Amino acid sequence: MATPAQALAPIPVNPMAELDAACANLTQLRQRPLLVLFYPAGSRIKEWDLPDVYQTLRASGATPENRIPKLDILIDSNGGQPVGGYRLAQLIRDFCDEATFLVPDHAYSAATLVCFAGNEVRLAHFAGLSPIDITLIYPRKEVELATVDSFMEFAQDARRKIEEQLAKMGSQGKTNVDADLLVAMVQEVGAMEVGKYYRERNLTGQYAETLLDSYMFANFLDKEQRRQDVIRKFLFGAPAHNFHLDYHLCDDWRLNTVEMPTGESDLAKGVRDKLNELAEAETICQKLNSRERLPYFGWYAQAAQAAPPAQTTGGSTL
Repeated sequence: MATPAQALAPIPVNPMAELDAACANLTQLRQRPLLVLFYPAGSRIKEWDLPDVYQTLRASGATPENRIPKLDILIDSNGGQPVGGYRLAQLIRDFCDEATFLVPDHAYSAATLVCFAGNEVRLAHFAGLSPIDITLIYPRKEVELATVDSFMEFAQDARRKIEEQLAKMGSQGKTNVDADLLVAMVQEVGAMEVGKYYRERNLTGQYAETLLDSYMFANFLDKEQRRQDVIRKFLFGAPAHNFHLDYHLCDDWRLNTVEMPTGESDLAKGVRDKLNELAEAETICQKLNSRERLPYFGWYAQAAQAAPPAQTTGGSTL
């Protein structure tokens, strides 16, 4: 017989149960299995993620020879390495015939590149992607390639405006202000770093071309033009690296995107909310140090579709 203390003891709760339920609700609605790629603040897409994602996919029972017909991938990330993003995208496509990326809030930078491997990207309400230009970190500083480009345009504008003003004053003088400004920038950032930015941009553009041609635009008659438009916009068309691209901008930039209906958006955001709660409680996404933490990868099988309610008339079940 239980003692009063035993009778009042709290029932153990599985902290992952609510996440499992949220994912089950989403797979029931979408009627396809779900791969979750969750990168909280302090976690970035890297090549070393591949073994864990591979094992997560293998745990589903799928192999590259026995592929999943249709797969949803819910992704939430601030980005990371373009090489890691490209390799992650190709790994996922090795395991499925059709991939749909679900973005409940944001999939930025390298995560946007991963989404280029989807047949379709579905954005929840006010969710978005970002440009795939480069942000590199050198000692104690972080610089965006978009910032370098903007500074070069500023230097050219400065020279033009100064010489226009000199001409109005009747002077034949010239100015080297653009060269002086660019020399100062290179001294600040470093010539090798500036060169590295442009090499990384070319690399990212090549990865984007491969993914778009192989997957998202593979069956489009105008796939070459679409791919060129997308790469030009996502590499060069934004004023800053952190430019948020919502559904309207993504659609205008010719990416194959869909805005989720309200029910789907609520369920996708519900999954992200549970992921954030678990990460905040440190149930998932272990902290490696004060700035870095691990991502979370999860596999959720397709939940059975709920049976429709029985119809009744006159008290008799039909």
